Amino acid sequence: MIERMLQALARHAHRPVKILPVVACVPGVDLWFLRFAFVFLAHLRQGGHIVDRLNGQCIGNPAGPSFNFDHVSGGPLLWAPDLAPFHHLFIGHTVCPGFGRISAQFDWWASTPFSAPGYDYLHDGINYGHVPVDLAPHAFVSVSVDDVDAAAWTDARQRMVLVYGDPVQHAVACFTNSRNPGRRPHAPSSGRAPMDWTFHEYLLKRALPSYAKIFISYQAMAQAVPGAVQILAEDALRADPARMLPALLSHLKLDRWQTAEIDAVADLCRREHVLAIERELGHSLTGSRGRGRKTTGSAPEAVVSAARDPNLRREALNSLASMGVNTAYFEAPPGAASLRRDAAAGGRV
Repeated sequence: MIERMLQALARHAHRPVKILPVVACVPGVDLWFLRFAFVFLAHLRQGGHIVDRLNGQCIGNPAGPSFNFDHVSGGPLLWAPDLAPFHHLFIGHTVCPGFGRISAQFDWWASTPFSAPGYDYLHDGINYGHVPVDLAPHAFVSVSVDDVDAAAWTDARQRMVLVYGDPVQHAVACFTNSRNPGRRPHAPSSGRAPMDWTFHEYLLKRALPSYAKIFISYQAMAQAVPGAVQILAEDALRADPARMLPALLSHLKLDRWQTAEIDAVADLCRREHVLAIERELGHSLTGSRGRGRKTTGSAPEAVVSAARDPNLRREALNSLASMGVNTAYFEAPPGAASLRRDAAAGGRV
């Protein structure tokens, strides 16, 4: 009995987390690119090394431990004591910490349900005494969500980042995913099956309100607590990770890194390298790993074509603006190639 208790204690951190740097994104953004960037950097900062599967180059300390992909399951917390002053950071989907205090300023917010589960990890009412952690000597940690929410208002060390994608692309991915026969709708949909929704209806009545709920929380907190929130476009991060990752890290006060490490991490996170690792391991490293989930395939061509319609895009942005979202963030429409690429991901989050 005592041995089992000691084993359980070893799997759980002793102190609850009260300040938690947050890197969040709306479902549909490539969360795993963000997670790999941070886990690779954390591993290098701890003296380890990673071998590039495509060119054989050893990145980091050759004498240090190699990277163990079995220690990366999606967190959502990451153990990074040599990178983060408070040892843990959050990478996932969540409403901005602290927003609950001002959410009533948006009369539609509380009465608008999310279209699917998983949008708001830190406020969904799960067991926060037992939150999974990647790369840690402990498997779980307690998170005091109330303290994290309070710190967003009172402690300058509590920083948040939102990485956002295009709202119409988000709708394409979620629409495709919702039509997966094995996926149950999270919110009431007037008794209609997902297959009965047109893309236009889904965009305006389900996808955009869910997108706005997340986005407005960070937008509002950025205005209420200047300096606490950074809002970053996924396209910008993808186009120039060697420049944008340092900006993101600096905002979070995670300054224990070197420029050469950032360049290496950006290279290691490229899609073809992650695919090479998956082929080597024989399983997926993305959100489908270990959860019995499968991607739903590419979006129907009619949906992709509709999403490229400038009139529909204008209608979508007007809808977001009516909910208070600053649509200046989305002024540059996505290219056809980008839309096709993200739609083909089949709603994987």
